[in-house]
Amino acid sequence: MRRFVIAISLIASAACGKPKNTPQTTAGAASAEDLDVPMPEPAPPLDADGGPLTPWLADSATWRGRGPPPTNYSLFEIPQGSPVLAYAALTRDGCEAELGKRKIAFRRVDELAGVRAPVHLDGPLHGVTVHSRAAHTELDCRLVLALDDFSVTLAEHDIVGANVFSSYRTPKENGCTNKYAGEQHCAALAADVGIFEKKDKTTLNIEKDFHGKIGNLTCKGNAGPKPVSPKATELWDLVCSAAGRQFQVILTPNWNEQHKNHFHLELTTHDWVLIR
Repeated sequence: MRRFVIAISLIASAACGKPKNTPQTTAGAASAEDLDVPMPEPAPPLDADGGPLTPWLADSATWRGRGPPPTNYSLFEIPQGSPVLAYAALTRDGCEAELGKRKIAFRRVDELAGVRAPVHLDGPLHGVTVHSRAAHTELDCRLVLALDDFSVTLAEHDIVGANVFSSYRTPKENGCTNKYAGEQHCAALAADVGIFEKKDKTTLNIEKDFHGKIGNLTCKGNAGPKPVSPKATELWDLVCSAAGRQFQVILTPNWNEQHKNHFHLELTTHDWVLIR
């Protein structure tokens, strides 16, 4: 079966055992094959033009029998070797074992409504410190693995900090829609990142520097920032490189007013990824 990724610009944070407070390693992101879980069948390779993902049915009249697709999202196939579905399938014990294998410092949260494997992150990921200004700072363990992989790319951009505006939110706190109850922020499987901090003390501020527009496509064709600037180009590169590789749902300021100041980065158990 083919696995599909729909990149969105969508939505607005641990089992038994002792806390792990060991330092973070600097090894590269784990491949899907490193995980002891069933893997998805490989998707076709990247396109000949070198694009980050291979477009699929983005301009078709139908999409998997669901009728005409909206015009303001991009559809992509999951890149070959992406671990996103393997991460989503992990049990709590399996995920925490992977955190331990990577020497990621975390504390288990015994129980959190709607969350399979809640944890507090207690250390940097590949030198990137995840700051949170949210009321709830919990993350699902599986999302931490995706963020850990994403941090490899962030470190390559000399980014040393990521400011999370929101992670875990209950349904009453607009954490998920009825259609996706038990997922999204309600399951601590989504993080809204608004600012990236760099080694030179400069920042990449999504609200100020993304240069998008509601209704614009993201990561498709000639989509890009207007006006073009070094910071805007870097932010677009970051979000497009992460689509399907670390997150199946990504929402940007191109989606709606509610996402004007952050990237919504989400891991999902579904076999598709969406970016808007």
